[in-house]
Amino acid sequence: MKKNFKFQISNFKFLKVTCLLTFIFCFSLSHVSAQSVSASLDRDKILLGEQVTLQLNLTNLNTATSFIANWPQLTDTLNHLEILKRTSIDTIEVSGSNSYQQNFTITGFDSGKWQLGPFDFVIQDRTSGKQIKISSPAVYLTVLPVDVSALKNYHPIKDIIEVEKSFNWMPVIIAAAIIIVAVIIIILLKKRKKKIIESSKPVLYGTPLERATEKLQQLSLQYLNTNSEIKKFHSDIDIICRQYFEEIMHVKAMQATMSELFSLMSVYMQDAELRAKVRDIFDLNASVKFAKYFPAETESKKILKEVIASLQKIDLVIQQAKGNVDRMVSKY
Repeated sequence: MKKNFKFQISNFKFLKVTCLLTFIFCFSLSHVSAQSVSASLDRDKILLGEQVTLQLNLTNLNTATSFIANWPQLTDTLNHLEILKRTSIDTIEVSGSNSYQQNFTITGFDSGKWQLGPFDFVIQDRTSGKQIKISSPAVYLTVLPVDVSALKNYHPIKDIIEVEKSFNWMPVIIAAAIIIVAVIIIILLKKRKKKIIESSKPVLYGTPLERATEKLQQLSLQYLNTNSEIKKFHSDIDIICRQYFEEIMHVKAMQATMSELFSLMSVYMQDAELRAKVRDIFDLNASVKFAKYFPAETESKKILKEVIASLQKIDLVIQQAKGNVDRMVSKY
């Protein structure tokens, strides 16, 4: 009888210990799995040069017991895609738990279906120091090419518009003539009171490409013996290229960042090799400008030849595009 009583007591103690361990295991498991991460795109298809938002989320983090040891660090280029802008990490607190969110504005200049992620988050326990890695599922973005050559009905066919009765424009013409004469008289009177010296605009000869090429060829005559001469040489190349882009496309290229400039030029640099070559040239000019790298004279002169060849290719694409637009306008 005593043996059975002792056996029952030992079984009861074993059951209590088992229940306690099971409770601790379930609590720790629920604590670990409380956090969740995700990655999402606001759309999964874009055209070349269009922009899309990538959002990273981490939810239900108990900051009293854990903290973020590592948040995904994304570089400016991500599997054939480029990050144009990124926001800071936003924090939302709900009932003692925090949720975190960060947005990235990305674009692509290479057509295809590209994978983003998975993205790794690392959570660390404040007491034990144990780290847990949580990975988000991968997302996919399809970049579609821009091709208008197959659009035969680019402008829809419109119905015949009836011509309204002719309007008597004579009073309007007389009134406009009187206003013009009055404006001319006012301008002449002001000029007689105060002479305004207007700086005459310089007369530009040749095409934007010819002017840029002439300036670049003049740079080839310079000697590059010191770092200051090398720095000015590459800075002049960058300025000449931006002036060419401003003249040929009528955009403010001098103040644009490299990402903004490449976004403006995306339609004319769909060739991946040409786009990579131009990006390398701008990266090298930026490195020399901020004194991170000083190439030898032979390398700098080689870069100058590559710049001239790249501008010639870009100009050829732009002229062909303008010719296609002129033909389409004349057709319709």
